Amino acid sequence: MKKNNFKIVELKPAKSKSAVKRTVFIKDFIIEEIIGIHKHEKIKKQKIKFNIVLDVSQNSLPDEKNIKSIVDYEKITNKLKNLTKSKKYNFLESLAEDSFKEIFEDKRINSVTIKIEKPEAIKNAGSVGVEVFKTRKDYEGS
Repeated sequence: MKKNNFKIVELKPAKSKSAVKRTVFIKDFIIEEIIGIHKHEKIKKQKIKFNIVLDVSQNSLPDEKNIKSIVDYEKITNKLKNLTKSKKYNFLESLAEDSFKEIFEDKRINSVTIKIEKPEAIKNAGSVGVEVFKTRKDYEGS
């Protein structure tokens, strides 16, 4: 008869180096541009509302004398404005994908949630839109 030798191993979760989490957000950022697939949407500008949440790397601390030490939300909003001025979108989903490209240029950003809405698109609805979450790994893998 053969004996089985078993060893009991206790698995412990890996300890995190830091419990600090930094989130940068842009709430209710509104621009007006031509967007949509329907004929009437290609004529008149409509409101497009962005809500964005960024999970930011904690590798460095903010330096009060250097704006490059932080994720600059004004820079992000300018990029979003430029996207809609330089390209006409049929779908909010396409705008979201291009927004990820712009936002993930900053390597300190680990993940992004983008919610884009058209508050005036559907009568009797407060808003319609799309919300997408991507990690850097998701983005770089696509």
